[in-house]
Order: sequence, then structure tokens, then C-alpha cells
Amino acid sequence: MKTQFLPLETPESLQLVRDVAEEVWPKTFAPILPPEQIPYMMRMMYAPEVMERELAEGYRFTALLVDGAPSGYVSWSAYPPGGGSDTAKLHKVYLLTTCHGRGFGRMMLDYVTDVCRQAGFKRLRLNVNKHNERAIGVYRKNGFEVVESVKNDIGGGFFMDDYVMEKRLD
Repeated sequence: MKTQFLPLETPESLQLVRDVAEEVWPKTFAPILPPEQIPYMMRMMYAPEVMERELAEGYRFTALLVDGAPSGYVSWSAYPPGGGSDTAKLHKVYLLTTCHGRGFGRMMLDYVTDVCRQAGFKRLRLNVNKHNERAIGVYRKNGFEVVESVKNDIGGGFFMDDYVMEKRLD
């Protein structure tokens, strides 16, 4: 089985992320979010204009290809945006459910950890839904610890009720 990380550096290449998200998001979040919140968040995070703006602001997107097929993606940037900090933010890390339990999640986390470490970051942080127990377990196994609990109003009457987790990279 051949794996490859493919940096996505053009607005057109980001369609690969949207395609994987369309499959992953409903399966991942249907058990823990109200049904109407999923399409709302998909538009909020994956609309072409949103992702193009993120790309222009320095967010980095990378796809995981397994035997040449798009199977997952990660996105990260300096945190807070604009730099001047020793912390990177892992915004997105998703993997097709058909790839779960095969070591690809760890591979993706190792990849983004290495890239962020090489870029000089000392910490990597992320937000995870408090009810996404599988993801929380994966993050803990990969060295992340809960550092705070947040509830963010994202509009439309919806909230993101998350743990903020962080991993030291030095």
C-alpha cells in the first residue's frame, strides 16, 4: 500500500479536500451534532471562497493519498494568525472511515507534527468536539493533552462545544 502526502497549493486543488469532506463529515458528526448543523458548518468551513481566503492567509492544506486515491487531509497554520507565536493550529484532520484503524491517522498526525516542528513551532494545538470520543482518544495517544474547554457561537443558533488540546513539539 503506497501512501503519499500531497501539498495543495492552488484554489483549484482544494476541491480534493471538499470531496473528502463531503464523505467524512456527515458520517463523523451525525451522531454528535444536530442534523441541520452539519450542512451549516460545511458551508462555513468548506465553501470555495472560505478555503481560498484561508490559503491566501497562510493556511496549509495537504492531502493523504493511499494508492493514489484521496483518503484524508490536514490543514494547519500559525496560531494566532499572522505569526509571531511559537504555536501552530491544526485546523482540520480527517480520514475516510474506510481508512480508520490502519495507522493512517497516526501517519497524518506525525506528518503535521514534523512539518510544524521543522517550521520552528514549539506547540501544536487543535479543537475537538467534546463528544467526539474516538478523535479525543487518538489525539491523547499521539501526545495531545486537554488545555481548556471552549464553547464558541458560530452563528445560525449553533455552537462548537470543544476541548482545546495541545502537544509540545520540542
